[in-house]
Amino acid sequence: MKPPCRFCIIPSMEMDESRTARESEKRPWHILIILLISLMPATANTFLYSFVLLSTAKEWGVTPFWAAIIGFMPMAVQPVGGLIFGSLSDRYGRRNALLLTILLSAVSAVLSGISLGPVDFGAYRLVLGMVIGGQWAVTMTLVSEIWPAAERGRAVGIVQTGFPVGFIYASLIAFWAGTGSGWRPLLMLGGLPALLAAPLAYFTLRESSLWIVDASQREARSASYREIFRPDLVKYTLLGTIIVFIGAFGAWSLNPWIPAYLGVLGIPSERIPLFTFWIMIGALTGYTLYGFISDKLGRKLTLRLFFIGMTVGLASFGLVPSRNWFMGDAGHPVVLTVFLGAAATFFLGYFSGYGSLLAELFPTRVRSRGLGFCYTIGSIGSAIGPACTGFISSRVGIGNTFIIVSGIFLIGAAVVSLLPETKGKRL
Repeated sequence: MKPPCRFCIIPSMEMDESRTARESEKRPWHILIILLISLMPATANTFLYSFVLLSTAKEWGVTPFWAAIIGFMPMAVQPVGGLIFGSLSDRYGRRNALLLTILLSAVSAVLSGISLGPVDFGAYRLVLGMVIGGQWAVTMTLVSEIWPAAERGRAVGIVQTGFPVGFIYASLIAFWAGTGSGWRPLLMLGGLPALLAAPLAYFTLRESSLWIVDASQREARSASYREIFRPDLVKYTLLGTIIVFIGAFGAWSLNPWIPAYLGVLGIPSERIPLFTFWIMIGALTGYTLYGFISDKLGRKLTLRLFFIGMTVGLASFGLVPSRNWFMGDAGHPVVLTVFLGAAATFFLGYFSGYGSLLAELFPTRVRSRGLGFCYTIGSIGSAIGPACTGFISSRVGIGNTFIIVSGIFLIGAAVVSLLPETKGKRL
């Protein structure tokens, strides 16, 4: 039987669970860094649009609300990307699917920068949306399959920091280059990390041994999306999708509007990218620590704690800085505002829990499909969230909108309790 890819060596058909476990104990830390960098082109390009939203609105002659629709609603195609790349990953391997997503994320960034108008710009954002949905499913599946069960949560969390690291990179690019250089070069710079990620992934990543065994037995090739809806898995599929939707909706009701909110509060426009950078340090901290906490406390308790923390943090960030009694006669207290923003984004670390939790719910042959479906269908919330904030804030203000949105995380905390505890589960 021929190997599934020329970079992989098919293990003996007698490979058992103990051998797989021994291989996992090697803890290839460099893989986590490569996967983290692989996420950056897509995440940076997504967040960079927050800094150029007003510039594109002016150039296209539309309102900021419609500019948000054009730039963020295409992210609703994440389910398409999750289904496509999840299927490719289960059929042709995690590594090959990942390489394709890195390439497409760079292409999307470049094309966005040379777009002619809102129509083709929206089309390039469609590609970006598909890439994000597929890339998350592939990376989370790969790291979950190669890491020991006892430390899987922290490994997934480290890879997941590719999102806040991408946001931080975007903030620094916006601060150093400035919107004065034009929004087109900024968006193109968002794809720059792909120049590092692509060769690293191509030359250093090896295929998951679990997938190799599965492919050699032709199990992965015969699997279909129908399997994630079979009686023993459908509950996990539906609950996982709902939890991801709640998290995506809440996060993207906040993230794209942070620069605009800081502007409304009176912070000078040239300083907004720098203060956004410090706020996103909170997200980086939360993403990094989440995995260590979940490996200690368990998947369910940690996710509930972060959802509840997000309720308090987001409501506080929306309530306190927007009130006159907080600003006072001395002007706006920037340090405290940035602290409150960082406290809110810290609890966005719950995204680090999705990978390990969902990976532990599905069997190997449909794991990428399961993760891809839950994450990408749920991530429709990331397209709806920015538009909802834009719509509601036009009536009650951005701060009050954050307070309203914060309540959705209490619903999420209740839904999490319906899932089983999977801490320590061997894949």
